[in-house]
Amino acid sequence: MATGVLRCGVCGSSRLTPAGQLRTYESQTNRLRLKFPRPRAYKLRPTFDVDFARACLDCGALLPFLSDVDLRLLNEAADGLTGYDT
Repeated sequence: MATGVLRCGVCGSSRLTPAGQLRTYESQTNRLRLKFPRPRAYKLRPTFDVDFARACLDCGALLPFLSDVDLRLLNEAADGLTGYDT
């Protein structure tokens, strides 16, 4: 049963920072991206920008999140995605 409390995926702590913008040191426009293999030749790789993150105040793990727009796009593409581990 869900408790409604966001927890760290590494240590289970509920001591997380508020969501902050996730950018690289070099530039505000450089972002992390979640990329999947091409579904077939001549087709673009499904790519989703990771815009936000929370940090665990106990273990220091960083928990990245997609924006609302990228989450919607990921849900629309989810059935056709393939992973690197298959």
